[in-house]
Amino acid sequence: METDSGARPGESAPDRAGRGPERELLAPALDAVRSTGAAFLLRGDPGMGKTALLDWAEERAGRAGLRVLRMAGAEAESALPFAALHQVLWPLLDTAHSLPDGQRHLLEAALGVRADEAPAAGEVAGAALALLARAAARRPVVLLLDGLQWADPSSAAVFRFIGSRAAGLPLVVIGATRHEGRYAAGEVGRPIDLEPLDDARAGDLLRALHPHLAAWARRRVLRAAGGNPLALRELPAELERAAPDRLALHVDPETGELLGELPLGERLGGLYEDRLRALPEDARHILLRAALGGPAMPGAAAGESIATAAADGAGTADAAHTSIGARAAGTRRRIEDSGLARVDPRTGHVRFHHPLVGAGLVHTASSSERRAAHRDLAEALPPHSPQRLAHLAAAAIGPDDGLAALLYAAAQTMAERGGEAEGASVMARAAGLTATPEARATRLVAAAALAARGGRLGFADRLLAEAENEARPRTPRPAALYALAVAYVRLHLDGDPTPALQGLPAVLDAAAPFHDVGQRAALLEPALFVLVIVASHTGDDRARAALDRHVGQASELTALCHQAWADPPRTAREVPSRLRAAVASQADGPADPLAARLLLWTAMAVDTVADHAALWDRLSSRSTYVTQAFIELARTHDHFLHGRWDEALALARRGAAASAAHGYGYNEMMFLLHHGQVLAGRGDTAGLEAITRLLTPWAADRHLRLVTGRLLGLRALCALGHGRAGEAWHHARSLTPPGVPLPRLPWIQLTLLDFAQAAVETGHRVEAQAHLHAVREAGIAAVSPHHAFLVAAAEALAAADDEAEDRYTAAYALPGAEQWPFELARLHLAHGACLRRRSRRREAAARLTAAHAVFERLRAAPWAGQAARELAAAGGPGPQAPGAERPAGELRHPLSAQESRIAELAAEGLTNREIGARLRLSPRTVGAHLYKIFPKLGITTRGGMARALREAATDDDHRRAFDV
Repeated sequence: METDSGARPGESAPDRAGRGPERELLAPALDAVRSTGAAFLLRGDPGMGKTALLDWAEERAGRAGLRVLRMAGAEAESALPFAALHQVLWPLLDTAHSLPDGQRHLLEAALGVRADEAPAAGEVAGAALALLARAAARRPVVLLLDGLQWADPSSAAVFRFIGSRAAGLPLVVIGATRHEGRYAAGEVGRPIDLEPLDDARAGDLLRALHPHLAAWARRRVLRAAGGNPLALRELPAELERAAPDRLALHVDPETGELLGELPLGERLGGLYEDRLRALPEDARHILLRAALGGPAMPGAAAGESIATAAADGAGTADAAHTSIGARAAGTRRRIEDSGLARVDPRTGHVRFHHPLVGAGLVHTASSSERRAAHRDLAEALPPHSPQRLAHLAAAAIGPDDGLAALLYAAAQTMAERGGEAEGASVMARAAGLTATPEARATRLVAAAALAARGGRLGFADRLLAEAENEARPRTPRPAALYALAVAYVRLHLDGDPTPALQGLPAVLDAAAPFHDVGQRAALLEPALFVLVIVASHTGDDRARAALDRHVGQASELTALCHQAWADPPRTAREVPSRLRAAVASQADGPADPLAARLLLWTAMAVDTVADHAALWDRLSSRSTYVTQAFIELARTHDHFLHGRWDEALALARRGAAASAAHGYGYNEMMFLLHHGQVLAGRGDTAGLEAITRLLTPWAADRHLRLVTGRLLGLRALCALGHGRAGEAWHHARSLTPPGVPLPRLPWIQLTLLDFAQAAVETGHRVEAQAHLHAVREAGIAAVSPHHAFLVAAAEALAAADDEAEDRYTAAYALPGAEQWPFELARLHLAHGACLRRRSRRREAAARLTAAHAVFERLRAAPWAGQAARELAAAGGPGPQAPGAERPAGELRHPLSAQESRIAELAAEGLTNREIGARLRLSPRTVGAHLYKIFPKLGITTRGGMARALREAATDDDHRRAFDV
């Protein structure tokens, strides 16, 4: 089979199998193939990255313009002569006419083109090499042989011959086989053994593949994968998809904890299936017990266990006793000959070749075989052993209330020790063994609450659905815990605040007052945090009222978060200083996910996320995906505010993809909103509109005014970048009517500059000044340094000419103004234009140059274009971004800089009044300029303005081309 990736420029594909060192061994041979050939044989267990390395080699060869021929071995074709060779040589047969007749006939017979009897492999090998040599002479060849353990013997002999002679040709041969395969000795080429990744490489790969994996899941995956790259890639998804009815239990051999059984899925479960099924029944029975019970046979040495298993298969007791030694020795020998495990005769320990061998045994065993093994293991353990409890639970078929009660208690203990995620699995198993539907529903709700707290929201959702089915037509009990779990899960999975609004206020009212510390921790605090999120997103009075009624009994962190978002001008003035103290108190304590999210949401309200980066780093490394994603959302927003737009864009894209993969709809949509912030700043109208079309109906259906309001602000920002002041004013007025700053409007401070600029440029300066006066009186500037700067900057933009200079100076003087580069650059741009209109050209140029540099760094092209045009109007040629299109105002037609700007605005459809408001000219002066512009461009009406400007740009491009 021939594959040709086509020479694509760019970097090599990312290493998705952790095989960087092996790539470094192969790369020089691929790079030097035009001068010398080479042959290699990759050897390793299933899933070790052999195929991934071949894929990388194919991609690299394609980029280098090499010809790639590839074979994929198939077990079903392993007995068909020359089947594997057929895949390799078939694409070259059209050139076989250049070979001597004898060689051509041999190849055609071997590949089935001729009806002759298949020739011997030794005869075909020379002809195959000749055909490859001719092809390689025209274009170097890379021969990739995947799955050599299943290649038919005839093809294998040919491949060995080709590999032994590759060095003299522009040919690289890379074969891949399993350790136990027919070609494991390295006949095809130099062997490269792919051993399991060490702990460091495995950890790095898992972080790269699944950056938001929870700590508990990361530990489980790393231990179960044993350095197998395929397992590291697939096990996290299997954990997420595990259904409650598959939650058999086992005991962690290192800690003795009860754990939910780690599902493999069909692909991982089948890696060793053929070899496992080839074992004798007695050997599989012994290994299955070892896989389920830990490395040592319980209560007996390996020899005794093997002997007992052998005796179970004997016809009579006497026969068993007479043959017991021979059977035990034979079983042990067959186990070790298989290469799957080793038995230590002194300690009784079974050491599997790889952890996935044991997991594969469990996966391939029938349910009755697993239950029988668990029963055997339980009988060999002391009555009060936690391992015995796990085996009894796994062996149980029908309800067993006594066993369920023991498991319930064990799950509670795990949760108290911080193991909510694993405790949920144990609690779900307890529910499955519970006899009555009501009690079963209660335990399912408890399991769902643990799963939600442990970050397993998909699992929690499935458990809640089961609880609802059990409890119909009544609400599952306990009602308070059920309402909280449903509200939390639906908010994160769907972004739906309805369950929180409909259920949590009544639940809190019924439970109040909260005298019990445990009740406050389990119900009050998490419920109030959900309501803070819902209230800040929706502004719903039900959430606000419930918060006001119950926040007095909450912790300091919850009260602080509520104050930050309740009514910022009135309630958040002391939040930044109190937040610093609260963060300091958390510096050395345990990573509490709820505390982390309360602190983070508080910091987002007052734009101080970056001030506490060390805490977020510590919490992120120890938290569940839900908390990690929340931190990443805050960082994405913070990167945008601080002018780190490339970082913001990368985080937003990665976060949206990860959230979609986890099924967390709220996080996905919020990452897209933060993505839209960068697009708006860079003037990507089409990209922002695509995100708006996606987010607007989603947010409108859920009444998430934080999202719909922010989208209006971003559309205004994007329009202003392109000079569409009328459109920007429409969006700004829709968000905030002039002079009436809406109470408790989320992130209102982020739209102040846009409101002021759009108002001034459309002739509504008086409305802008009145509005900003109301904003100042409301106290928004007192919330945080960023709020203060935005209010001052907006006041400068809206100031009358005789006040403007003082306003600009006051805004620049505010502490920390340089932290917000994009907004500061917009202030420099407006100030520079103001100075230029007053003929203070040198001062104007300094401001405009500073603004242009920031816009260029942020790749905010429309804003950079505005700065460039103002610089040109100030008396010199405006700088231009490399590779960017020249703005229409920089044409080589006979218009002055002022006339060019007026013509451009008129072409956009602005009236004389709107143009005058933007350029600080009277409508009559604008009309006088247009009277001069029309004949210069050869037009008589505004309708021809845009066409004339485009034609002038085309003519100018032609002139520049001829000048070159």
